[in-house]
Amino acid sequence: MTVPDVPALLDAHPWIEAARLDGDGRTVRIRPAPSALAVRPVPGGLVEEFLDHWSEVYDWTYTKGEARHADDLDLSGWRASDSGEPFPPDHMRDWARHTVELILAHDPRHVLELGCGTGLLMHRLRDHVAGYVGTDVAEAAVDRLSTGASPHTAFVRAAAHQLAAPRVRAALERLRFPEARPDFVVLNSVTQCFPNAAYLGTVLRGAVDSVAPGGTVLVGDVRDSRLLHAFCHWIEAASAPEAAPEELDIRASGRAAREAEFLFDPPLLAGLAERIGAETGRRIRMSVHPKTMRADTELTRYRFDAILRVDAPASPEPGQVSWDDLPADRSAALPALLGRGPVRVHGIPFAPLSDGPGAMTAARLRDIAGTDTAIVSDPHDPASLAVVSPAASAAVPVEEIAPYPVSAHEPFAAFVDRRLTEVAAAILRRAGTKAAVLVDRPDAVEEGLPVRAAEAAAAATGTGADALTAFLRRLDEVALMAMCAALRPAASARQDESGGFTAADIADDLRVAARHRWILRRWLAALVGAGHLSPLGGDRYGRLRHVPRARVAMAGRGLADEGERAGYPAETTAFMLSAMARLPELLRDEIQVQQLLFGGDGAAAADGAYRENGVNRHLNAAVGEVLRWAGRDRGNGGPLRVLELGAGVGGTTTGALDALADAEIDYLFTDVSRYFLSLGRERFGDRAGVRFATFDINGDPEGQGVSAGSLDVVLSANVLHNARHAAGMLAGLGRLLRPGGLFVFVETVREMPAILASMQFLMSAAPGAGRLDPADLRAAGDRVFLTAAEWEGLLERSGLRPWFRLPAEDHPLAGAGLRLFVARRELR
Repeated sequence: MTVPDVPALLDAHPWIEAARLDGDGRTVRIRPAPSALAVRPVPGGLVEEFLDHWSEVYDWTYTKGEARHADDLDLSGWRASDSGEPFPPDHMRDWARHTVELILAHDPRHVLELGCGTGLLMHRLRDHVAGYVGTDVAEAAVDRLSTGASPHTAFVRAAAHQLAAPRVRAALERLRFPEARPDFVVLNSVTQCFPNAAYLGTVLRGAVDSVAPGGTVLVGDVRDSRLLHAFCHWIEAASAPEAAPEELDIRASGRAAREAEFLFDPPLLAGLAERIGAETGRRIRMSVHPKTMRADTELTRYRFDAILRVDAPASPEPGQVSWDDLPADRSAALPALLGRGPVRVHGIPFAPLSDGPGAMTAARLRDIAGTDTAIVSDPHDPASLAVVSPAASAAVPVEEIAPYPVSAHEPFAAFVDRRLTEVAAAILRRAGTKAAVLVDRPDAVEEGLPVRAAEAAAAATGTGADALTAFLRRLDEVALMAMCAALRPAASARQDESGGFTAADIADDLRVAARHRWILRRWLAALVGAGHLSPLGGDRYGRLRHVPRARVAMAGRGLADEGERAGYPAETTAFMLSAMARLPELLRDEIQVQQLLFGGDGAAAADGAYRENGVNRHLNAAVGEVLRWAGRDRGNGGPLRVLELGAGVGGTTTGALDALADAEIDYLFTDVSRYFLSLGRERFGDRAGVRFATFDINGDPEGQGVSAGSLDVVLSANVLHNARHAAGMLAGLGRLLRPGGLFVFVETVREMPAILASMQFLMSAAPGAGRLDPADLRAAGDRVFLTAAEWEGLLERSGLRPWFRLPAEDHPLAGAGLRLFVARRELR
């Protein structure tokens, strides 16, 4: 019997570019054909099939019409995710009213709605406009709406990317849209059915091209990707209210990984609009709006509306006022302030996403603000609102939003994996042969790994996460007290002077070394944030909390033992407390923090800082699970090639090598310090496949003995923030990975006072040297750490697609500020 040529069988399929058998002969790996993944759907392509799937879903839903309350209130398909029950009709009326108000605020005359569904918006718009054209992929919806169409409405079966199709243009011409162009394009509650950001960009480009000058595009009812895990946690908590926090976190992570809809955030939309504006010469401004309905549901918590103004005339630039600067009775003060506009009152905590002082629901804020104001969301923080008066001043140039990191949850990769696996298995079955099928894509989602990594992390931490978090909060508070005590001699002499004092005043009075003055500026910002220092505006400060040094020492008593009980090494706590007691000397460079860190028994404090504490133990366990998966996934008979950056005392190395105990490896342990390399050789020198070398993340990666495309994994823990230019560093390191290779790293994603008063002194540059490249994202604010969203945005721009991160934002250890990021190099 002839043995079939498996790769040749699969290569013949138009969706498959190449197929190959692994060394065991039982597994076949396939790579999708680029033509099958084309962003603009082509006949027989995977994007077309993805869209057809949604077309069939909605056609069936609208045909059944199970939630049709009236001609203008067909709620078929609208069910709550937590209960599975239909949304109450009154809530959906409010939902439609909110969206229609956003539209009518711009005085549209000719509206084109892409994805009109059952006509919830159309029924409320048609009497206010001269012409309305609605398109939808569901034939049942288009037929039903066409039956009852008024003379100035028309309905066309078309997908969102087909807005320039002849049949759509014919409808626009028939209703006498000037030059067959709408002045308002609506994409409301439709983007969740898109495959990915690339397709969204295609649709948005068509909308911007078609809209008349001065017109508007609404991208509405968007599920915010930054809130996906919070959304999933909310659902799981509703279904299992008695579940332990660790179990809920694992269940939420699994649900998020399985999410079948497309989610994105406002910066991603602004970035697409910025590129479209640059390509077309059109000026685009954007505002982001929360839902102002009164009921607390997923529609009000986790979704936003974006208004894009195209070639609109400039509006008055509003003055900026912080919510925190308003009098105690903010509800009374706000209307009077808005009446004196133009003004933007920003930083309003958005309940229920935030429980900050003065938190407001969007509905309550709408009631207080009154007419001719806009309630908007901070594009970069979904938990923060603003009020703008007049409403016309709400939109800002997309260029002001777009530079920020973006996030998206794209379902298309998982869909491609599933369909290609099904197709390949069917081909092999017909040929009378069997083999396991794996899709060789860097963005393929192996749903089990994020869940297993979270489970491994939870097992390593046990039940002590809450105690550890409480200890770290107390350690941070002692650090803030120590900063107050260190600055008190200079501040006391200055704070009663007219006009307060500046960072430079304090630095001069305390004789702070030039290379540490950035740390002093960060201290002042941290103290303001904690309420220990009064800002006076600009760069000036007033009253500083009075904290004697004796009180700092008293507050630190017993802290090392408390930390030890919570899983934090006493040696590390002792080091931090020692640094806090010597802050004036550290600022003046009279002693260096390395003397404190490596004093006594040598590496004990450093070892604890990098390995032996509950937070690192939690994340190192997850790293081990990722490396274990990578070792199994390699599957080509060669060693797993790993580069560990800044391996230090080997805390992360230990878990990684344990996970790879049964794998063939080529593991390069690197650091810039000869001391740590020597320590690494002592600990891991007898492990087969482990090599040692110096490697500097600020140097040319390919000039340090590692070839482009040669690695399966780049690994680091608390190293990448040492980059002088984070974006350039990521791009260089990413080139070292093969397509599909993993970038695995642990990083601190928020500033922690205990670190700021100790380890941060390690970050100061040598005298006369610069700490950061002026173009780095952190340079303007003297920052060391990037946020999680900023890291993921930089990864995207470096060709490294974020896969998942741990712990989730609502996990007890999230407050510790460390995250594990797992990304994959894109297949180009």
